Amino acid sequence: DSGRVAVTYRRLETPPGFLARLLWGDGAKEQMGVAVAAHARHLLDSAHRLPPGDAGFGRALETAFGLARERTAASSASVENQAAILALGMLFGHPRIERFVGEVLDDEDRARAQRLGGLKLRDRADWPRHYLVSSALAVLSAEAPSNAVGLLKEELDAGGGSGFSFADLLADRAGTAFGLSATRNEAAARAMQARLGSGFALSDFFPEAADLPEGLQDQELQARYGGVGGGGYQKLLEEIDRRIAACPALSS
Repeated sequence: DSGRVAVTYRRLETPPGFLARLLWGDGAKEQMGVAVAAHARHLLDSAHRLPPGDAGFGRALETAFGLARERTAASSASVENQAAILALGMLFGHPRIERFVGEVLDDEDRARAQRLGGLKLRDRADWPRHYLVSSALAVLSAEAPSNAVGLLKEELDAGGGSGFSFADLLADRAGTAFGLSATRNEAAARAMQARLGSGFALSDFFPEAADLPEGLQDQELQARYGGVGGGGYQKLLEEIDRRIAACPALSS
């Protein structure tokens, strides 16, 4: 209209496979879909052997990247690592990750996935979800979008939800760093396969986070840290990134 603009937005319901084709293209979508399906079923078949607690998270990564290493003989290490991360994100992070690779699970697989036990990171059940979803988003997009999604979730929590958590933000950013480190190029992908083939060491993949502030509502976040982007916020973000950079498996 004269001197003004009206914007209307709503949820877009896309047909099955649309997002996957948009991201990968038809040829790459088929290749990635086959690889993710193989990794997902391997994880589902191995799930009963996952120990409780932090060890279960480590075993899940070892299991996924063990298959990636086997399949690399006839494929690309980077592609196989991408598929492993997407399968982990889909099964232990959020099932909607599947929408970005096409329908790779059948009804029986989805029923098995719903019965999966939760993993833990440093005895927290929520941090594996943060970590693995961010890893998958890093594979699907790039570092900035993946980090932005994690930040958005924390900002929404600060507006009356569970509160803004710098610890959750560390889990998000550590997951992003893992996804990038494992898929950056062929050499990096093979190095990650070899690292996990030698066993999972928690401190190599996830730094200490329990001392970081959590449960901050908007007013407190603004007063103590200057809000998102404020001086105190940036200082803590630098500390988070320093801790992540000190993890051998996450450093560039």
